[in-house]
Amino acid sequence: MFEWPHGLFSALDGTVWVTDGKKHIVVQLAPDGRVLRTLGKSGIAGDGPDEFNSPSDVLVAPNGDIFVADGHGDFPVPKTNDRIVKYSKDGKFIKAWGHHGSGQGEFDVPHSLAMDSAGRLFVANRANNRLQIFDQDGNSWQSGSNSVARAGSTFAMT
Repeated sequence: MFEWPHGLFSALDGTVWVTDGKKHIVVQLAPDGRVLRTLGKSGIAGDGPDEFNSPSDVLVAPNGDIFVADGHGDFPVPKTNDRIVKYSKDGKFIKAWGHHGSGQGEFDVPHSLAMDSAGRLFVANRANNRLQIFDQDGNSWQSGSNSVARAGSTFAMT
């Protein structure tokens, strides 16, 4: 089913979400393993609203909105997207933000996602070795280096 399963998220509704960096897709699975939904186009890298280029993580907010960290960059693809993509709970594209770079709101391998109880989205920006914090509309909250939990690691927020 997967070539390179990378990100994994267990949603409040009991479904499991998996990113596949080589197939460029995000898959939602029922508790019994049935495929419920696929975001992206299998085997096709792209930067459109329904395409990914090596997604590395997925997170589903309590309201059902879906966030994808897109742009792992380990495969021979034309370029990585280095962005966060947001979808509604029914899978409709809402927006994307970020691009390659090291400035505020820019990414170099957005690797892991977490959300705190206030609804802030934490992005582990791996190659930039930092965490960036956003509201759910992509507005930057703050950023900084994190020497305790390396940005390339998976992390959880409460």
